[in-house]
Amino acid sequence: MTIAKEVVYNSSSNNSGSGFTITLKRLVELYEGDDDKDEYGALKPSDRAFKTAVNLVIEAHSLMGITFHKASACTDHQGGVSLTWTSIQPARKVRLFCPFTDEQPIRIYHREDDEHDSENLISAATLIHRLNWFNRV
Repeated sequence: MTIAKEVVYNSSSNNSGSGFTITLKRLVELYEGDDDKDEYGALKPSDRAFKTAVNLVIEAHSLMGITFHKASACTDHQGGVSLTWTSIQPARKVRLFCPFTDEQPIRIYHREDDEHDSENLISAATLIHRLNWFNRV
């Protein structure tokens, strides 16, 4: 698994640059990495996972603006992409998973304290809904 900077912050602040720009930069870093694989599997995202993640981030940011927080980015062993938004206070997490192929659904996982759930992503509106929930203080 390749990880582009884990981020944990207070969800009421987004003070170190544009969350949108940082998230896109982390996705591109994964995609443009030098090595394709290691002993655990894919290091680079598949074209499908990368394009899906980028398109969802762009669409969500276009509607959320500055309330779009930065996310960490990583690949799974098959080349799927996960974007994770994590906050300490309140303790919340939203994870978007874009699989390496279109045979699997795009999923969103969300957690607050001990409560958690996941759902299939129908559109960017689902991601926006979860990120707005994440941003609530």
